[in-house]
Amino acid sequence: MCDNLFQDEREELNKAIKIDAHPALIQLFLWYWVKLFGYNEIAIKLPFLICGVLSIYYIYSFGKEFFNKNVGLIAATIVSCSFIFLVYSSYSRMYISGVLFSILFLISLFLILFDENIKIKDYFFFVLFSLLCAYNHHMSSLFAFSAVVLSFFYINKSQLKKYLLFCLLAIILYLPHLQITLYQLSIGGIGAQVGGWLPPPRINEIYFLAKTLFGCGISGIIIMILFFIFILNSIFKLNPLTKKQTFLFWLFIINYLIIHLYSVFKNPILQNSGLLFCGICLILFASSFVASFTKKQITILCLMFIGLFGFQNFYKKHLFSKVHVHEFEQQAKAYLEVEKKYGKNSVTGIFASEDFFVSIYESKYKSKFNYITVSDTAFKSILKLRNYLKSLPNNYVILGGINASTTQLIKEYYPYLYLHHEDYFSNIIVLSKIKQKNDDMSILKNNSILNSDLNIYTDSKKQITFYNDSVWFKITKNDTDFPFNVELNLNKSKLKQYQCLVVELSYKADSINQILSDKLCLSISEKGKDAVFYKAESLADYFDSTKKIHTVYLEFFAGSDYLSWQNEKMNFNFFITKNKKSEYDIVNFKVKTIDYSPTRWTLWD
Repeated sequence: MCDNLFQDEREELNKAIKIDAHPALIQLFLWYWVKLFGYNEIAIKLPFLICGVLSIYYIYSFGKEFFNKNVGLIAATIVSCSFIFLVYSSYSRMYISGVLFSILFLISLFLILFDENIKIKDYFFFVLFSLLCAYNHHMSSLFAFSAVVLSFFYINKSQLKKYLLFCLLAIILYLPHLQITLYQLSIGGIGAQVGGWLPPPRINEIYFLAKTLFGCGISGIIIMILFFIFILNSIFKLNPLTKKQTFLFWLFIINYLIIHLYSVFKNPILQNSGLLFCGICLILFASSFVASFTKKQITILCLMFIGLFGFQNFYKKHLFSKVHVHEFEQQAKAYLEVEKKYGKNSVTGIFASEDFFVSIYESKYKSKFNYITVSDTAFKSILKLRNYLKSLPNNYVILGGINASTTQLIKEYYPYLYLHHEDYFSNIIVLSKIKQKNDDMSILKNNSILNSDLNIYTDSKKQITFYNDSVWFKITKNDTDFPFNVELNLNKSKLKQYQCLVVELSYKADSINQILSDKLCLSISEKGKDAVFYKAESLADYFDSTKKIHTVYLEFFAGSDYLSWQNEKMNFNFFITKNKKSEYDIVNFKVKTIDYSPTRWTLWD
């Protein structure tokens, strides 16, 4: 969401829009919109809700105009009830606006290609909506561009010159944005190999897209099967495809293939959100096969679809309780619940959110939160965070979106669980210094990896003592730089994608000088080859002079690249690097896998 942190249009353009991955239209619109109406949730979301409602009307109009009423009704039912369209209709982002612009663009283009009575206004609307697609999102821009290229195989020769002139006009009107587009394309993407988070698409990604468009889950599968039956029925009856049907089909396939192949060979960009624009073509194409249904049949089909969508949206997805709530609003509600019950000075928030969002909900709830965020000084180092936690007088802390290893650290000071709430967009944990009735001490479901799966190597013949899953090992000044190494095969770890692997190493040292330069390290590699992943934590950062035993936490998140690393030869290596003066005891060593906020990865399942 674009905000008024920037004072004028030029600053907004250079410091927000140019470094974002999207064209200028929606961000500039929001920049002006909040100047008029402020940061009221209803005001900000209203334009996008309107776009969602208009998308229903205009996809119905498209189906009715170019096929018949049956097609319009089925397409409108899908767009009005399918989970993904409901989700994005409540987001103040460029997805549902792009759906609306893409439908309006298709209407204007189909009038030019397939209507016998073409008016000059149809050409101007064609230019307008193609520009709105281009200025809205790069994927809706691709949609409009590929539709124009495909249209040259369908257009009547008598309209060709006029059509070319208006295409040229659209290009000229897009030129002011070209510099922004080229700059955005030059700064990389969101793929994992360029430091982003998005994995390359699966081979059968088109199946998951179709299932999502038609409602997600079992509902999406059932609706896909029904459409497949309708298409097979048409084929068996030897009904030829019309030009309108083939245009919709090829426009969807061309867009999908470009995005899929680019994501495989260049940089991952394939997301359900960016495929909504061409997705309307798949919806209309599939809906076109019910054109010959009777009124009774179409009524039954619409009611069946509404029932399936309702089951998925409300029973399976909990649309209003787990989806249409901002991440920080959940954190704010948890904070206010504890504050109301135990007093204003009883609670502190530790949030992964931004100060900007905190201020919005402080204003909404007319309250002032006592909090820090991950951008605050206390989070700049583990040592500072430990000192901050030790100094906190409050009996409760609210953790909002804090990672697994930091949560384990905070548990040392707030060991009891008061509340754990998780949904698609938030993971909220309330911890307490006071013993609670809730005896769930794990907070997060975790599984320790047995020592039988660990291969432990040392540079000496010193004895290693096992206590269940723990290890006791003494490090002395005479040891080499790498005195302790634990190897674990990736497959034996049983770590799944989107889980966390957390290493806990506890050591006993009387002085910080004994471990001053030592580090606990994690690498992933195949023997004899360079590591594909490396991470280290300083032992000194975890030293607490008030304790006899100090615990270091090292976390690995099995993200988008993890599946490509899994094979019989790849290993985790957990090892100590030391200086010449190091002398301390390792009194505990554990490796465990943690299901950290697993729900967030199942939104479109």
